[in-house]
Amino acid sequence: MTTSEIGTSGPGASGDRASGELAPATGPAAAGRLTAVRESVRVGLTTLVGSDGAVRRPCASRALESALLLVLLRRCGSHPQEQHELAAYLGGPQARADAFSAAMARAALDGVSPGTDVVGSQLLAGFDHFSRTRKRLLFDVYLAVAGAVPFDESMLRPPREPNRGTDAGGDSGGDNTVTWIEMIMLSVRVVVAHGLGMGDQIAGGERGRLLELLGSSRAPVWENYPTAHLMALLAVIEFAPGHPLVQSGVAAVLACRNTDGGVPSMSNLDVFSTGPAGLALARAGADRDLLHRMCDYLTDQQMHDGGWTFGEHMGHSDVDASSYVAACLAAVDPARHRPALERAGGYFRSIAGSDGGFPTYVKGDPSEVGMTAGALCALAWNGAAHGDLLANGARWLLDAQHKDGTFERSWSLSEANTIWRAMWALHSMPGQARTTLAQRIAEASDASYRFLARAQNDDGGWGYRPGDPSDTTSTSYSLLALSAMNRRRQEDRVVRAGVDHLLSRQRPDGTFTALPDQVAPRPLLFDVPVFTDIWVLLALTACDTAPAE
Repeated sequence: MTTSEIGTSGPGASGDRASGELAPATGPAAAGRLTAVRESVRVGLTTLVGSDGAVRRPCASRALESALLLVLLRRCGSHPQEQHELAAYLGGPQARADAFSAAMARAALDGVSPGTDVVGSQLLAGFDHFSRTRKRLLFDVYLAVAGAVPFDESMLRPPREPNRGTDAGGDSGGDNTVTWIEMIMLSVRVVVAHGLGMGDQIAGGERGRLLELLGSSRAPVWENYPTAHLMALLAVIEFAPGHPLVQSGVAAVLACRNTDGGVPSMSNLDVFSTGPAGLALARAGADRDLLHRMCDYLTDQQMHDGGWTFGEHMGHSDVDASSYVAACLAAVDPARHRPALERAGGYFRSIAGSDGGFPTYVKGDPSEVGMTAGALCALAWNGAAHGDLLANGARWLLDAQHKDGTFERSWSLSEANTIWRAMWALHSMPGQARTTLAQRIAEASDASYRFLARAQNDDGGWGYRPGDPSDTTSTSYSLLALSAMNRRRQEDRVVRAGVDHLLSRQRPDGTFTALPDQVAPRPLLFDVPVFTDIWVLLALTACDTAPAE
């Protein structure tokens, strides 16, 4: 990430931005400039679409997975050159983006302890989510595996998550049916027990189940999730170091490394990347044959339950990937893709919560703003068939808004992400649902607009949160949120200043860079550079089009 990505102006717009009054533009946001930049981004994104219609771009490397692989190779006593390359990556600045990543890198390289509780006091500080207890355990175990902290017997006790939803029934909650959670928690139990010299506490059935899960993936890296795969391999070498799954698993993770020597956070994100890329290109008026090729790829990836996974050859759909893909299909040609969209509608109906909201993975988990908004946007093309889901979901979203106009951030560090998705959903309401909730939607929009106007920095951009330096992604999200509220560059000074700022972020070679914004496992950042072009193109297209009727 280049330092030029980070803005220097503080919060607070000059004048009364919230009034929306017309004012002279303060930057190069003339129509010709905007059109030229938007076209260059569209062309650039088009070149990333493969012959099969997929957008195949890697995730950036990350310290967590790179440190775990280095530990694994050392314990296997293999691949010295790859160990050297991993060490070189972990020794560089990109591997130390936050305190937790720095602790993982230093421990893997030199056995250095962070000296402070980087998980509780920094990584999870302010993290309010039903999975917090489990995340606390996982991040502590990762540090222990790297040698940053000692193993502790408390790590053997399974975490309880009392705030889980109840739709799935029982104390276990729906999330335990997500296979990757079962595998990673079983791996943790094995690794911790052996780390404490208590390996005899692991039953034969647990070892067998771990091997069964490890061998079940159709993707080379287990479910395209290197962290889970690496933890399983670290567990298996404790009781079956010569097992064929160890050799094949090591080879698979090594094969997915990036050119910088590090391991990406996800080994395949092609479905998730192609969905919003197709949506952006469709809105920007891209070639129809290109768009149909992208949609054909996406329909081929649809799962038996009607949803989509974030990567190829996976076993479990998620609402986030499914929402973007379905929105893309509906934007390109809802008639041509009606069968796939109807199956998607069945998927969303099957996972909707009793409260009207939508979880990420499993029915019964707590509803989340980003997922609920995404599902509503994906269903809006057929309001006649999904009027109940749309109305109930819209009410849930309205109830979830904070008094200051924000929503929970969930899968993003940027406040503007869920504001955009919620506003997009609420202003996409068709028919009776929109009429019935019109006053509440207007009030919610006003609150979010006031927040974005106050949070805008003097340079016209937005940061993750008010007071943070402007960044490309947060500025794009903010412009998308404003556009969803039918605010446009020609009439609104907040939008106009934001567009000026976004255009100023283009580098001399025509590209944009952005701070990473996505988080997984929450709240650890991961970076997908291709998303920058996608969000920028969506924003520059939306802010200059006619408001929706």
